[in-house]
Amino acid sequence: MSKNRRPSEVDDIVDALATVQLFADLKKKDLQQIASMCRPEHFDAGDTIVAEGDSAGRFYLVADGTAEVSSNGERVGEISGGGSFGEIALIDRGPRTATVRATSEIHAWSIASFTLRPLLKEHPELSYRLLGAVCQMLRNAQHPLHT
Repeated sequence: MSKNRRPSEVDDIVDALATVQLFADLKKKDLQQIASMCRPEHFDAGDTIVAEGDSAGRFYLVADGTAEVSSNGERVGEISGGGSFGEIALIDRGPRTATVRATSEIHAWSIASFTLRPLLKEHPELSYRLLGAVCQMLRNAQHPLHT
């Protein structure tokens, strides 16, 4: 774990990661490894956190604050403390499907795909669990009432 983090801070990140569908089936030790890779992020109201079409593979876990999500210029949702975005980009580094803009000051944690990939290569069983979670996310998106 990072030398710069209090144990309670890492525990908070672990607890928050466990609520994210992508990471929900991971063991605590796996979540701790991922939490230790997270970096703190700060955004001011009005800041664009990610822009639709960008291909940066970074996942964000919002500790506190709010952000607006828009796609094709239309508001499609809001993210607040405890929310997250970028799970798919973390895995495939594909283009963002939405823009996320801070509507208040935001404190968040992020992890880049280039940071996570070595862990996945080292632990294939972890990759398999994440693949299962992505499949479930796809099923939920295709049939939200039948999950």
